[in-house]
Amino acid sequence: MQVRRLSDADLSAVAALLRDDEVAHCMLWSRLAGHGINRSGGDVWGAHRRGRLRAVAHVAGNVIPAGGDAAAVDSIGQFLARLPRRSAAIVGLARDVQPMWAALGPVWGPARDERLSQPLMLAMAPPTSTPDPGLRRAEIADVDVLFPASVAMFTEEVGVSPLAASSEAAYRARLMWLIRQGRVFCRLDEQGVVFKAEIAAATDRVCQVQGVWVRPDQRGRGVGSAAMAALAINARAVAPQVSLYVNDYNEAALAAYHRAGFRRVGTMASVHF
Repeated sequence: MQVRRLSDADLSAVAALLRDDEVAHCMLWSRLAGHGINRSGGDVWGAHRRGRLRAVAHVAGNVIPAGGDAAAVDSIGQFLARLPRRSAAIVGLARDVQPMWAALGPVWGPARDERLSQPLMLAMAPPTSTPDPGLRRAEIADVDVLFPASVAMFTEEVGVSPLAASSEAAYRARLMWLIRQGRVFCRLDEQGVVFKAEIAAATDRVCQVQGVWVRPDQRGRGVGSAAMAALAINARAVAPQVSLYVNDYNEAALAAYHRAGFRRVGTMASVHF
């Protein structure tokens, strides 16, 4: 198995490899399709067998493996194990994360958190919750009230503040960029943010919702399912298929997404350092 750094010349081969699951590979393909491999914000490594690309991994803040060939993913993992770790997590389809983590674990571990079964869901059924008419796209004027909610969501979900590895200015700039792209949705009241979510990745075919957060005093009231039902409608202006993934132990979120019309179509996994 040959492992080498890929370039824009390999983009069509990568596209063919990822074509088997455009929903699961949304996060990876969104980084490559718009800017190319050379300007994707990280390195892309590929494993070849007999001249054919069998697996890839994008290495930046996260390692995102893909390909479905466990031996090829392992080869990339063994190669990466010889390099200093610069990533905070391994994220992708469970079938790809598991062999990558098996190769990297002895060197990069121990992990702070292993989430090896995260349902991948797609909005594909009529919602049983009435879509929230108060959900809207965020505006730049909302950034000051949305910023603390975004930090709270990340901290609750990942277990550490996003500001531990990034400056407040950088994290705020990312939020403002998403708002300008029309990818942040929210519902506000006089006390602040009731609900917020972001379309963190998008291709021309699929978008992926992340950063879903409901203010603690509003939880358990159907706020999340109603807002997600509305978001699934609005997000189709970004891409026709709307997806997300969620921790398998988060029963409340799973139920809310189901009421919003989302159904499981695969299994993701993530390992956090």
